[in-house]
Amino acid sequence: MKHLIEFNGKDYEVQEPTLNGWAQLNLLKDIEEDDDFSLSLLSISTGISEDDLLKANFIQVKEAAEYLSNYFITLGEQFYPDFVYKGVKYKFFDMGNMSFGEYVDIDNFLQKDKSYTKSNMRELMAILYRPVMDDGTIEGYNITNTKRRAELFRDLPVKYLQGSMRFFFHLEKVLKETTPFYLRTYQSLRRKLKRHLKPLGKIGDGMGLLYSWLKRTLKKSPK
Repeated sequence: MKHLIEFNGKDYEVQEPTLNGWAQLNLLKDIEEDDDFSLSLLSISTGISEDDLLKANFIQVKEAAEYLSNYFITLGEQFYPDFVYKGVKYKFFDMGNMSFGEYVDIDNFLQKDKSYTKSNMRELMAILYRPVMDDGTIEGYNITNTKRRAELFRDLPVKYLQGSMRFFFHLEKVLKETTPFYLRTYQSLRRKLKRHLKPLGKIGDGMGLLYSWLKRTLKKSPK
C-alpha cells in the first residue's frame, strides 16, 4: 500500500523506512531541534528538498509531519520468520541451535557503545537472518558472508528489525522448553540487548527517542 503526501500540487510517495534511513533519523534527532528535525524527517522520507520545505506553507509542513508521525508510529510490529529481499529468501536463525561463533559475534556487537549499535543495526540483522538454501535449510554461519550481508542490508526495510527485536524480547517462554544452557545464553544476550534497545513496542533506545518525538509531534500538530 502506497503512502502519499501532496505538496505544491504534486504527490510524493513516502518511502518505506530502511535500516540506513532509520539510523540517519535517530542520529539527526540527537543533534537537531524539533522543528529542524521535522524538516529532516519529511525530506528523508519523501525526497522533497529542505530548501523547498522551508518555503512551504507552515500548516502544510505541520500536516505532513503529522501524517508521517502517524505512519511511523503505526508501522507494523509483526515478526517475520522469513522474508524475500532483492530476490533472495532469508530466514531467522535457529536460536535453540546457536553456534559459538553466532553467540560471540552477537555479544561483541552488543558490547559496543550505543551510538555505534544505533547506527549499525544492519550488522545484527545480518547475523539473525541468513539465506535459505535449495534444500530449505539456512546458510551456515560465516563471518565473511555476514559482513557482506550487513552491507546489503543497508536498505532493508526497518519493519524486519522491529519485528525481530519484538520477538527476541518475548523468546524466553519458548526457550524454557529447550535446555537450561540455551535459556541462560539467551538471558545473557537479552540483558545486553536491553541496554541498547528498550522494548517500547518499537525498536528502542535511540529509536525509542525518535518514537517519543513522533508521538509529541502528533499530539502538537493541528487537527
